[in-house]
Amino acid sequence: MSKRIVVPAQAPSHLLETLAHRLRQGPRTVYYAALRMDQLNDTLPEEVDPKVITHNRRFVPSHAKNIADYLNETDAWVFGPVTLSVDPGYVTFEVLSGQASDAEPALGTLTLSEGARSTLRIIDGQHRRRAIRDYLQANEADVDPDRRKHFQMSQMPVALYVESDLSAIRQMFADMAQQRRMDPITTARFNMRDPFNRAADLVLQGSEWIEPFVEMNSSTVPPTNQKLLSFSQLAQNLKTLEYGYGGRASRSRVHDAAQDVQRIAEDGLRWFDEVLPTARSEYRALMQPDIDPGYLPQERPKTVAYNPTMIRILSGCDYLWRETRQTASAEQLTEILSRLDLRTPLESGPLVDCGVVEPNGTTLIPRVQIVKPAISQIVADARIERGA
Repeated sequence: MSKRIVVPAQAPSHLLETLAHRLRQGPRTVYYAALRMDQLNDTLPEEVDPKVITHNRRFVPSHAKNIADYLNETDAWVFGPVTLSVDPGYVTFEVLSGQASDAEPALGTLTLSEGARSTLRIIDGQHRRRAIRDYLQANEADVDPDRRKHFQMSQMPVALYVESDLSAIRQMFADMAQQRRMDPITTARFNMRDPFNRAADLVLQGSEWIEPFVEMNSSTVPPTNQKLLSFSQLAQNLKTLEYGYGGRASRSRVHDAAQDVQRIAEDGLRWFDEVLPTARSEYRALMQPDIDPGYLPQERPKTVAYNPTMIRILSGCDYLWRETRQTASAEQLTEILSRLDLRTPLESGPLVDCGVVEPNGTTLIPRVQIVKPAISQIVADARIERGA
């Protein structure tokens, strides 16, 4: 009698099995899990499904590269969750013991069957996803192997929405893009990796007068506000003092600036506490300890001196003067700046000649191609008059 051969049952093939937290948002079930970077790289699609997005949100390689560079340069990097959708037919969830099977929220084991990959769609995180892939596959000459190994074992939060309707997925994509917008002032105030934001913070701490006149909650200053500049405009002025009006802050330049924040802040303090008040009576007036709370709204219509663009133009003059006349005295420039007629409406002068403002106008046009010639003319007039 032949011996019976027993073939062991094969374990089902799964794309992914992990602990997860199940909850609901509106009509949808959503699972939150944490995946190692290598798991995430092996599980996720390469990019957003082209059926989900419109042409203006397609993958941008330079953005993914910037994120990969960020990972390579930053120890305390931060990644928000990648958001995905999946067809419900490929998802099973087994609630951990001690909880009702239909409890929500609930902890349990989430399983994606092998066919789930064909329905997985990235709703938010395509550039982070590509950066992770590129970082894990980078040459050893570009990424330290120990650093990559540590990154590979790090975890990434994942939000998985159970949704199969393509139109609903497209709407989710649009909704998340809308919610993700951040006011530039928030970025400026909290992004202390930017050396000019750090320097602006130091200027606020060290200046004898400007702190009460810096707007911290908006990117612009309304005409009725008792403020002179927003925090982001203050940082932009420091960048102008460093590179000139319209000067490009390249990656290498910003890297160098990060090593020189204290000097940049000191240059900003020199400008705001010494040069500006010396050159213009409008700024000296703001240094008075008993200044009326309504002073700026009252005086702003009378002069462009309190216009943020004008302040940046003056910063550009200071940069160009120092760059082109390194042995000349700063007093020679401030004397010329003091004689600029900034009363509105502007009738003549380099700002009108170069088209920064229309004749008898009150509004400055901050276009680099017309502001730079005006700055050059102001500095040239100072050089000619003083023989510098």
